[in-house]
Amino acid sequence: MKYDIIGIGIGPFNLSLAALLEEHDLKTIFFDQSPRFEWHSGLMIDRTTLQVPFLADLVTIVNPRSPFTYINYLREQGKIFRFCFKESFYVTRMEYNLYCKWVASQIKSLNFSHTVTEVDYNEEHQCYEVSVIDLIHSEKKVYLTDKIVLGVGSVPNVPKITEQFSKEEIFHSSEYLYRKQYIKKGSTITVLGSGQSGGEVFFDLLSARPELDLKLNWVTAADRFFPMENSKFTYEFTSLDYISYFNRLPLPKRREIINKQDILYKGINDELISTIYDELYHQQMKEEQPLPVKILTSSLLEDMTYTEKYRLNMKHLEEEKTFSLDTDYLILATGYRYEIPRFLHPVEERLNKNKEDGTLLSSENYTIDVNDHEIFMQNGCVDSQGIITSDLGMGPYRNAAIINTILGHEYYTLEKNIAFQHFGALETV
Repeated sequence: MKYDIIGIGIGPFNLSLAALLEEHDLKTIFFDQSPRFEWHSGLMIDRTTLQVPFLADLVTIVNPRSPFTYINYLREQGKIFRFCFKESFYVTRMEYNLYCKWVASQIKSLNFSHTVTEVDYNEEHQCYEVSVIDLIHSEKKVYLTDKIVLGVGSVPNVPKITEQFSKEEIFHSSEYLYRKQYIKKGSTITVLGSGQSGGEVFFDLLSARPELDLKLNWVTAADRFFPMENSKFTYEFTSLDYISYFNRLPLPKRREIINKQDILYKGINDELISTIYDELYHQQMKEEQPLPVKILTSSLLEDMTYTEKYRLNMKHLEEEKTFSLDTDYLILATGYRYEIPRFLHPVEERLNKNKEDGTLLSSENYTIDVNDHEIFMQNGCVDSQGIITSDLGMGPYRNAAIINTILGHEYYTLEKNIAFQHFGALETV
C-alpha cells in the first residue's frame, strides 16, 4: 500500500496537519517515537500561558467549522461558559496540552511508539520509502509514500562548554520539571537565558525561594530583560504578505534581518516581567537583609570549572571585565536549534541545501526538496521562512498551504493582502 502523505513527528504542527486532513480523502499516516502526545511536559509550570490567543489553535484560522477547534473542545468538555466568564484570550500550557491530547485521541492515522529510522527514494515505484520500527512490538516496517511532511521539531541548544558536566545539575530548561524535585534546599541556582522559558523558570524558583532557602542568579548576555513586542503592526510580520516578501530576499539579507528581530520572538511577555518584579518587591518587603538574588545583564558565559561547586567564568560585554559566579545548579534557558534528522541522510542529494553551510532551504510552499513539491518542513528553515516558523498560530495556515500544494488546487482560500504595511519598495509609476 502506498500513502499519499507520511508525517514524521507528531507535535502541534503535524497534529494540526492530521486534523485538517481528516476532511480529505487522502491516504495518510503519522509516526512519533513518543508513547503518547506530550507538548513541552518539562515546562508545564502551573499557570504559564501561551503567547498566542486561543484562536491560534490547531485548525480555526483556516477552518473554523472543524470539529477540532478549541471552542468545540471546551463545549465537549463542558467548560465553555467558565472560559467565557474568565474573559481571557490566552490559555495555559496545561489547557493547550489537554486540548491537543483530545484532538489526538480522535485521529486514527496517528501512530505513537513508532520511530522512523530511514527515508530513501524507491526508484522502481518513483516514491519515498520510509523505514519504521514499531517500539511496542519490536517490528520493522516499510511504508511507501508520495509526500513527506517533517514535524520532528528542534532540539535543545546546549552550550558546548557545559556538555562535559553532570546532566543532573546542569540541564536545559525543557527538563526543568523533571529535575526540580531533586533540587536540594539551600542550593544556589543559576538560570542562563532571558527568553520566555528563562523567565518562567526563574519566577517558579523565585516563588519557591523562601521555603527552599535558595540563592538565585538570573543571567543573560543581552543588554536587558526585554518584553516581546506585541503591537498590532508587529503582528503583521506573521502575515502571508511579510512571509512572501521575506522569502524573496537574498539569503544573506534574510539572515541579517533575523538577527535584528530578537524583540519580536525572544522576549518575555510583559505580564510575566511585571509579575517577577512584583514578587521581588514583595519578598524584599518581608526580609530585612538584601535578597540572595542576582539579576545580571550583558554577561556572557565563557568557561566553567568544577570543584565543590560549579564556577561560571563570565565576561561583562559592556565593561569588558571578567568575573565569576559559583552555583550548585545551572539551568540552560538557551533556546532550541534545528538539526537535519539522520533518517534523511539517504536522500541528502534530493534536499535543497545552502552550499556554504549545509543548512536546509525552504521554498515559499514549505518544501525542502530540489523538486519543490515532495518533502515539506514544519518548524524549521528560519533562514527561509523567518521567525514565525515556530509560532503556534502559524501552524494551521502553513498546513493549509501544504495541503493546497499537495492537492494541486486551492482547497483552502488563504487570506492575502492582510497587512496594512508595504514591506517592499513601491513600484514607480
